[in-house]
Amino acid sequence: MEIKTTARVRAPSNWHLALVVTIIIIVTLVPFAIVRVIPSHAFNQWRLDGGTVTLLSSETIASRDRASDTASQEEPITLPDAWNKTHPGFDGTGRYRFNVNLGQDALGDRALYVPRVSNRSTVTINGSPLAELPSDDGASWRWNRPLYLTIPPDRLHSGDNEIIISVTGVANSRAGLSEGYFGPRNPLHQAYRLRWLFQVDLLGIANLTVIVLAIPLLFSWFRDPTGSTNYGLFGAGSILFGLRNFHGFLDFLPMPVEYWWPLVSASLGWSLCFIWVFLLRFSDCRWHRFEAALAVFTIAGSIALFLVPTDRFMALSPWIWYVPQLLVGLFCVGTFTYRTLFKPTLHRVVLLIGVLGQIGPAVHDVLWIGGVGSFSSVLWMALSFPITLILTSVLLADDMAKTRAALSNVNKVLEARVAAARQDLEVLYENRRKTERETIGTEERLRLMRDMHDGVGTRLSLLLSGLTQGEISANEVEDAVRASLEELHLLLDARGPSTATLIDAVANLRYRLGPRLTAVGVETRWEIGPEAEDLVLSAEATLHVLRIIQECITNSVRHGRAKIVTLKLVCPNKVSRNPDLPSCVVLVIDDGIGIDNATAGTKGGGRGLVNIKARADALGGKFTLHSNAAGTVARLSLL
Repeated sequence: MEIKTTARVRAPSNWHLALVVTIIIIVTLVPFAIVRVIPSHAFNQWRLDGGTVTLLSSETIASRDRASDTASQEEPITLPDAWNKTHPGFDGTGRYRFNVNLGQDALGDRALYVPRVSNRSTVTINGSPLAELPSDDGASWRWNRPLYLTIPPDRLHSGDNEIIISVTGVANSRAGLSEGYFGPRNPLHQAYRLRWLFQVDLLGIANLTVIVLAIPLLFSWFRDPTGSTNYGLFGAGSILFGLRNFHGFLDFLPMPVEYWWPLVSASLGWSLCFIWVFLLRFSDCRWHRFEAALAVFTIAGSIALFLVPTDRFMALSPWIWYVPQLLVGLFCVGTFTYRTLFKPTLHRVVLLIGVLGQIGPAVHDVLWIGGVGSFSSVLWMALSFPITLILTSVLLADDMAKTRAALSNVNKVLEARVAAARQDLEVLYENRRKTERETIGTEERLRLMRDMHDGVGTRLSLLLSGLTQGEISANEVEDAVRASLEELHLLLDARGPSTATLIDAVANLRYRLGPRLTAVGVETRWEIGPEAEDLVLSAEATLHVLRIIQECITNSVRHGRAKIVTLKLVCPNKVSRNPDLPSCVVLVIDDGIGIDNATAGTKGGGRGLVNIKARADALGGKFTLHSNAAGTVARLSLL
């Protein structure tokens, strides 16, 4: 039966997905809009200007040479001051000195706010230290956190006040000092909190978001390595990117700088390597040679980063690592954009929006790393990357929803087909059972007719022939009729409706033979094992067993002159639970004189034993006979 079903898979509307994407983009761009609309010009009135800087090299500080200290040249400075630009290769401390004139009414409401100071700093007001990170503490690394200090009124006085900000940094480590503000506490604190939000809090939230959202992508890859390879590549790159960006959240170095810088830079390259391959494969571009070359470049570049001297790392790493990564990224993004424009799909368009949104932040951060741009700029890439990951997660969720709807539709079709097939099978089985019942009935009738013809029919035919010819006596007629009736009874015992088990058939045989044997002075004993009570044989096998039992009992009485005949029926394999033992054993035991002591007139020609063994062979069993002067034991074993 063929079932045709038409079910429509309900997919999300395109405008719903577009609305979600639009909301995500707007929410992601809101923080950048907030930064752009901050009235920074309002802080210019409190900006630290007209300062000077004194550079003290590490050798000068280590020698404690006071003369050299005072003899160091003091130069005018305009903030921000990025050492990679203004003092390349300098390793030591820069002392930034500013004079601020205050009135008596402003002494109780002053604060210092610096958006970025790198690497370690000390602040003194009129010769009194306010905050200090000891210059000999090599683990301190305050490069991505704003500085805000509330100035106690007792440290200030009317007129000129001296502010010294000492910055200690390693050569070519992007050390320096951004613009600073010295003014009322409330507006500066608000600016500090907003800066802290973007530079610290959102960085941590963005990193955690990237890692959490990337885990389902990796899980999808693990469950379906072939079908979800693209999502697995993007998930692996995202997790590496999120973990890597926590270095901007730390204010200490977990390992020496000569290992920490290469590790942070190499981790970015590995995360981008996964993402670039993802973009190409999402574009249906499986360029195995390009992927292999990218892998080789990533491995070789990572090794090269660890070989670059520490004092030259910040100057060389952009050119040997970040710029090549940017060029590879632009090529992959360009390829993805080209494929999306000429073979657009909804998923490609959505992802393209997120990818193109990362170009600006990526270029900005690479330029900042190379020393181009404002020293106080917030790094955008770590904050904007979650938009691409969120869009990818939306695409994965959309794929899963469509797959689930398709599977639901397939399940409904399969259920309908299974139900139809089950109905067809039931009809087929019913017809087969009907045919089998008819066949069994026909075979049973044929078998019964054959048994009656071979047994009762043959005896009655011989009897009729003898009577017609006048060759048999009345006693012989009686014996022939009795034998025919016994044969008919055996057929009924084996095939009758009341015969469910072998024990039922044996009980009917006992019911018929018992009174006759008692009448001739023979005691019968019937011993049936409890494990044999539910033994079931076929009608033909039951008839063979009954004929063997009847023949053995007849031989015991006629030839052995037995006075006690015992029938035992047991199942040895059920008693000992040994499958190698027979499933059924029938024993006929008598106390007669034995076969060898029987007279010639009662021995017969041995035809009965031949018939018994033939029936045992037909049953697939074995018949044995042990006889002596004390009696005879006939044993039928059924395997």
